[in-house]
Amino acid sequence: MAKELRHYRVLSEQLEKFTDESTREKILSGMNHIKESSSPEAKAQWAYEVIKRMDEILDSDTCIKVRENCTCLKSNENSIYAKTFRKLRKQYMGEDNYIDEVVKYLNGTKPLRRCGKVSREGDRIISVIAEGRCDCPTIREGLKQPISITWCHCCKGSLLSVYKYVFPDKTCKMEIIESVAAGGSTCTMITKYE
Repeated sequence: MAKELRHYRVLSEQLEKFTDESTREKILSGMNHIKESSSPEAKAQWAYEVIKRMDEILDSDTCIKVRENCTCLKSNENSIYAKTFRKLRKQYMGEDNYIDEVVKYLNGTKPLRRCGKVSREGDRIISVIAEGRCDCPTIREGLKQPISITWCHCCKGSLLSVYKYVFPDKTCKMEIIESVAAGGSTCTMITKYE
């Protein structure tokens, strides 16, 4: 028996968490055919359809909450990122110096490189996580046309799970500037703290 697509299972769990059963059923009805072994084109088509339904049925905030929590990779306070940020914060008390060191660290984490090419503009951290080609393991091989930016909030959730530990006492706000999957030339996100 073919293994269920992990992304379907996680999406179902998040829809259950943030919506009611009737809404979850409207979005996922007939969508459980997708498997890990499905073709890249079938996975991309599945993603197009499920995101189209979410965009039509859910408000924008709920779409974002659901997708941010569908992330494949999620850091926590015990992650290498959070531990390193705590060490850096003890070494660099001034915010400017600390942010510079965070950017330097994120650019130097070769085995992880989850945050892409990281730079700083004032109080904002810019992450370019893909250029020219979508890196999403679910759709990248089958992507033939742009998909709603709603899909990309999953990747944003992965980055948020890292960046929220830069300043754990502040609110971390992240915005998707553009994404390859939605028709952009890069996947670029900007983070700031309030």
